Amino acid sequence: MIIPKITDVYVSIDIEHPQAAKDLKKIAIFTKGNQESFKTYLMLEDVMADFDVNTSVYKMAETIFSQDDAPEAIQVITYSDKAPAPMVSSNNGQVANDDVATKFGAPASGIGRAAFDYFYNDWEIAIMADYNKTDALALADVIEHGGYDGKGFHFMLQQFGPSNASDHAEFDKYNRVWQFYHSNEDEYYVAGLASEATSAVVGQQSWKFVSDLNNVTPEELNTAQIMDLENQGFICYVTKGNHANQTDDKNKQGLYIDFIHGMDWVKATIESNLQDALSLDGKKTFTFDAKGLGAVKTNLETSLNEAGNNGIIATDSSNKYEYSYNVPDISKIPQTHIDRRILDHIKFKYTASSAINEIHVNGTAVA
Repeated sequence: MIIPKITDVYVSIDIEHPQAAKDLKKIAIFTKGNQESFKTYLMLEDVMADFDVNTSVYKMAETIFSQDDAPEAIQVITYSDKAPAPMVSSNNGQVANDDVATKFGAPASGIGRAAFDYFYNDWEIAIMADYNKTDALALADVIEHGGYDGKGFHFMLQQFGPSNASDHAEFDKYNRVWQFYHSNEDEYYVAGLASEATSAVVGQQSWKFVSDLNNVTPEELNTAQIMDLENQGFICYVTKGNHANQTDDKNKQGLYIDFIHGMDWVKATIESNLQDALSLDGKKTFTFDAKGLGAVKTNLETSLNEAGNNGIIATDSSNKYEYSYNVPDISKIPQTHIDRRILDHIKFKYTASSAINEIHVNGTAVA
């Protein structure tokens, strides 16, 4: 699914195996309503104006704002079974048909269409207020395949419980979905986790060790039950020592949350930094010659170094960030590209940083 974006810079990142701007931390609660909309809420009282205290949206927002390091705002994306109203009218006053679905492969309505329409708004993490398998899979599809490069953007945290855990296998194929099991279905585990986890700089948080969530109760399941859930691909909230946190932070595809989160941050940051530079400096700096290509290199290197400073990119034995990039020499660029003012074939590659998630120690006792 190709979702067009109005921009002059396009950044595409491929995941290579094997592998052990916007702040990219906003949480979007998807909920079903009468009309598609996107709205930002700065405090719980604001949410109450639109959603009753008994609704899942309000309760999720309450859990988010109750965390010790809660975000400054949340987003609510409302989706509807009705197709969005067309934005263009003909000269005789008749409203033109909405052809976005046919031109770009967008869903005609529902949660998939809302995700499509607000794909480039300021949010990164998707959670659903009320579970519906069809809707959840439709949202996962857009997140997995959306974007102007068709390689996905954002990620989704899906909470399951005793009533719907049997659906989990249908989500195993997604790189950008993590599945959580929580026995108490009246608690909003993933909302609390997303809230507390996003307090850290992107790249500096191992989600496995986001600990001691407010209004979320650790599981009281036995070891065999927890291991069975883990084998199915579920992440659970359990007590370990003096604290409670996650059994893991990777999905069925073996991808860790901080890896995908970091990849999105790199993509968005490089795109934003280059776009801002083009908008502000234009031809003064970005002439189509060695000078302009040098400015592109400098901008790209600045973004990658920032990613390294944030902990997204690994360091080598010399403590240098493990990335490389290539901007073609002006002599290698076809004149037709110069005439059209399009610079392409820029490439970069980086090694994602890892984290210690387990420690094994062997000791000897001397009598």
